[in-house]
Amino acid sequence: MTPHPSTGSDTGNRISVSLDGVPETMLWPLWHRVGLAETGRVPREELLDDPRAADLLARIDYDFVGHFGRPHPAHTIRAKLGDRLIRDFAALHDRPIRVLSLGEGLETQLWRVDDGRMDWVTLDLPEGIALRRRLLPAHPRNRMIAASAFTPEDWISEIGTDRPCFVSAAGLLMYAPDAMTVTRLLTALAAGLPGGQVYFDTIPGWYSRKTRRGLKVTPGYTAPPMPFALTLAGLADFAAGIAGFRVERSWTYADPFPRMMPILAMASRIGVVRRHVAPLLILGSFAPTL
Repeated sequence: MTPHPSTGSDTGNRISVSLDGVPETMLWPLWHRVGLAETGRVPREELLDDPRAADLLARIDYDFVGHFGRPHPAHTIRAKLGDRLIRDFAALHDRPIRVLSLGEGLETQLWRVDDGRMDWVTLDLPEGIALRRRLLPAHPRNRMIAASAFTPEDWISEIGTDRPCFVSAAGLLMYAPDAMTVTRLLTALAAGLPGGQVYFDTIPGWYSRKTRRGLKVTPGYTAPPMPFALTLAGLADFAAGIAGFRVERSWTYADPFPRMMPILAMASRIGVVRRHVAPLLILGSFAPTL
């Protein structure tokens, strides 16, 4: 990936954004989360209440439709489940928690779930941090670290162990170059943040292969390669190779809110689809220090 030298420029009241490769994908979930409300495809009560994201979309000068096509519910499902898991994790503890959001991009989850006490750490590539600083307001409990999530040795010591930590890696791990990179990341998180939890999603091998061949999401946008793939069939063996990590629960994208993806909800009842075809949402935990 060769990023542009800047993240864009201001044009009147709108901001022109210049990104490519993996950093450009931070605009993808923003479009689907906000644009879904205008499609009428899902019940309104299932949508995210996210006015800050809607404001972002209105301010960015970018051809969202031309690049990403018609909004799809998958990113809303991923975000809604993540919100719920963070709130559940906070409710487990009698002291404030920390959230470490890896590859956060323009996610506005902090403003959706903050209970007034959370410490929030945003870790993203320099392009992502720069754009986030330009487009989102500063928050007194939000630290930002410009680094690659896939080199945890560069930043894990900065996170701190004074609070229970929930790690969000939604929309990230599929861009890892290989399974070993993901194993190293989860191993480092388990060692550095004992007693925490982690939330991430994975894609199946058939979709990974399509991206490596150059998946055209629309005629105007080709998705970057997504080399790392994992389905339910391989999840137990994969988790067994990571010290201090265990899977607490996994879902297909249709499981958490089946009315949002009714066709996948029906297909996921078929064993071969559930185990080998469907993408996953995964909640894992890190063993506490003995």
